[in-house]
Amino acid sequence: MKKTLAITLALLSVNSFAADEFISKSAAPTRIVVAKAGVGLAQFSMMSFDFPSSHRFAPKKLKSVSWRTTYYPDNLNETVQICYTKPAGSGYDDCRDISPNSSDSTEYFNKYSFDKYARFTFRHGVTGGKNQGAPAGKDSIVIHYSY
Repeated sequence: MKKTLAITLALLSVNSFAADEFISKSAAPTRIVVAKAGVGLAQFSMMSFDFPSSHRFAPKKLKSVSWRTTYYPDNLNETVQICYTKPAGSGYDDCRDISPNSSDSTEYFNKYSFDKYARFTFRHGVTGGKNQGAPAGKDSIVIHYSY
C-alpha cells in the first residue's frame, strides 16, 4: 500500500511541473481579389497533434506570440491584423494591427484561454493595385505557451 501511494505521488508530482513549449507554423496567405473586399488570410489552427501527447489534456496558458508577415507587392495601402479566436470559437475574439512584411511579438493575447482548436489569423487588406494580388511569401507564427 505504501509503495503504491509513493509511486502515485511521484507520478503526480512529475506531471504537475509547468513546462514551456512552442508551436511553429507557416503558410502563404490566400490571393487577394481587390474587387471582392481585398482581403487575404493566413489561418493557423491549433490541433491535438500540435501538443505533446503526454500533456494534450493539461491546461495551457499563452506566454507570447511571435510572427513574421509577408506582403502583397502588386497592391496598394496594405494593412495587416493578427486576430485570435478562442478554442472552438467562431469569428475573431480580438485583433491587433501589425505591419506588413515585418516581424514582432506580443503578450497581448495571453489574457485569453488557449488549447486545441484555438486559431490565429493574419488578415491582409488592400485597397488598390492589381486585382488578383498574390503574396510575396509566407506568414509564419510561433506560439509560446506553458502547461
